[in-house]
Amino acid sequence: MSKTGRIIIASVLILPLLLLASCKGKPAGAVNSKTKLIIKSSYMNTPLFLAGTVLEGLINYNTNLLSINEPESVSSNDKIKAIMDGSADVAFISGPAGYMAFNGHPSYWDTPQGIRSLFGIFPTVFTGFTHDDKNIKKISDLIGHTIALDKKGSVSGDLLLYFLKLNGINESNTKIFRVEQGEGERLFSDGFVDFIWYSDSYKKYSMTKVPFTENDKLREFLSVYPVFYTEAVSPDGDTESDKIGRVFASSTFLACSEDMDDETAYLIVKTWFENIDYIKNFFPNYNENNAKVYLERRVPVPMHPGAERYFREVGLLN
Repeated sequence: MSKTGRIIIASVLILPLLLLASCKGKPAGAVNSKTKLIIKSSYMNTPLFLAGTVLEGLINYNTNLLSINEPESVSSNDKIKAIMDGSADVAFISGPAGYMAFNGHPSYWDTPQGIRSLFGIFPTVFTGFTHDDKNIKKISDLIGHTIALDKKGSVSGDLLLYFLKLNGINESNTKIFRVEQGEGERLFSDGFVDFIWYSDSYKKYSMTKVPFTENDKLREFLSVYPVFYTEAVSPDGDTESDKIGRVFASSTFLACSEDMDDETAYLIVKTWFENIDYIKNFFPNYNENNAKVYLERRVPVPMHPGAERYFREVGLLN
């Protein structure tokens, strides 16, 4: 397991103990008088689950709200539906899913959804990996091989499949499995697929990255789906030197309904951004500078007015 993976798991295990310790001495009935706030994060032992748990603790012990983080193994679309039907108040979702929902893309939604952004948290990078680095060095080499992408109905998986099809790779000439990331990684580890393309939030295997080049229908793809952006990489993942190709990235952000009252939105954002030092205990690379960068970085939906109010007060928005 990578060092990042160990940090995430250790943090998930330690966090409830820290929150329990901070709860000591509170009046027995105090929490029952609080207004409940439901957070939808992600499945256990992932960065988004950890972010949801950190947010839960910050809200509970710094505000008059009682927040509950509900880990979910569902798609971002399902979390957006929960926001819109009122079964959740906020959710960490992917940029592509937010983009499709806000614009009411007919593949997923009958009408545009009234979601808003509270703040961006960190980018999600989608990277292709292979063990067969002799035969697969670029995207066009994938024709005739076996590929695993995120399950059907996953917006990110659908868009990555669209990019493959732009480059002549489709179900008629290539075997493509649409499965959840954990299953895709298992298929890859067992040798059933040659290439996997998922969120590179954590790594479990020794793999070779397969970047794409400017010739791989890149401009055409980004003109259709501007919610993605690209980062340059070298074969070992170094983003600073020996750049030979690119990988896709998109925003991850905390979403709410447009109907959330301004005071609640303001309070959530204020609580997060005024506790960066605490957040760094669980995300060591998260600091004041990148918090500012991720604030709006390519978040594809409008910011909630309550969030805008806080960021204007502290000088992060004009």
